[in-house]
Formats: sequence, C-alpha cells, structure tokens
Amino acid sequence: MANAEALKFVEQNPDVGFIHPYDHPAIWDGNSTIVEEIKTQLNGMKPSCIVTNVGGGGLLLGILKGLQKSMWVDVPILAIETEGADCFNKSIKAKKIVEIEVTSIAKSLGARSVAPTLMEMYPEFNLTSKVLSDKVAVKGCIRFAEEHLFLVEPACGATLAAVYDNLIPSTLKENKSQHSNNGGPTVLIVCGGSDCSPVQLRKFAEQFELPC
Repeated sequence: MANAEALKFVEQNPDVGFIHPYDHPAIWDGNSTIVEEIKTQLNGMKPSCIVTNVGGGGLLLGILKGLQKSMWVDVPILAIETEGADCFNKSIKAKKIVEIEVTSIAKSLGARSVAPTLMEMYPEFNLTSKVLSDKVAVKGCIRFAEEHLFLVEPACGATLAAVYDNLIPSTLKENKSQHSNNGGPTVLIVCGGSDCSPVQLRKFAEQFELPC
C-alpha cells in the first residue's frame, strides 16, 4: 500500500516527482549501462552467460535493454530468485503476473509482483529462471566474504551460488539452453551490500546452521 500512498502524495504535491523502485524506464535505462561496461571491459567479446538476481525486474530489465543495444540478445541469461521472493518464476510458470507474499530473507528481492514490461520482454531473450533456497544464498554470501572479503546480501548470494554450486550448466540444459561457445567468460552481476554486516551474516549462518 506504500506505493499507493506515494502516488497519492504526488497527486497532492505537483512539484514532487515519483520514480517507481523497479517499474520505471529511468531505472531500466540506468541499469542498462551495466552491459555497456561489460562490453568495454571485455573489449567487445560476448559473455558466455550472464547471471543476475531478479526481484521486481528493474535490474533484469536494464540488462535486457542493454543486451538489445549491444546486439547481444542471444547471450544466455540466468535469472536467480530465492524461495519466497520468486514472483518472476511463478509468473513465468503461470504465464501471467502472479502476486506473492514475500517470506525470503533476501529482502532486496522482496517484490510482491514483477514489472509487467519484464513479462512482455523476456521471451525475446535466451533467459532461464532458477529459484534457490535462502540457505544456498547465505552459503554464497559466506564463501564470497571468505574468498574476496566483501559482504553482500542474500539476494546477491543467490547469484554467487550459481557458480559456487556449479548450477549454471545443468540449469541452462534444463531450459534447452547452453553456454555460448564464443569463448567469453561467465559474468555475474554482484550487487547488494548495503544491508549486510558481519553480525547479520553470522545470524544468517546460525539460522541455517552454516559455518561462518
């Protein structure tokens, strides 16, 4: 209901602007520059796969639009969600937008429904949707912290788990997709660290009985 209240406030205050947290072209256009950065850093080489998390779809829509601009629509995309924050996966299966109750600890993925534009666009791409458990996501956070000394939220830990648990080949195969054979690297979109601390990560580890 917060969104409705925000829109009401904007109506009553014409000098105030409103940009939806994920369902707005300005968000997508900003996120689309990620692909431009990837293209620059890889000297124009196509990635063999791009792995990212998805909540309401703002980040993923930006990546899709960036792939369009770069003429890379054939690049395989693995879109990761966690159980209890999987409105996109449920919507794909239902072939319509499904509203969910968010129960996952991955709060950054906690959209109750996906952006309608994502449902319109994703069939044009080589995209596979995958749902992982919160526990697997936390394991990804812990390993990334141990190996790279960076703290990320469980939303990002789910993305990292795709590599740490070697899920990419089997998941893409399930969707009759595969890594591109162009020799490019797999690219992970590592984002989301503003709501994580050593204390919080230890609490998650204790919750799922994981060493940390």
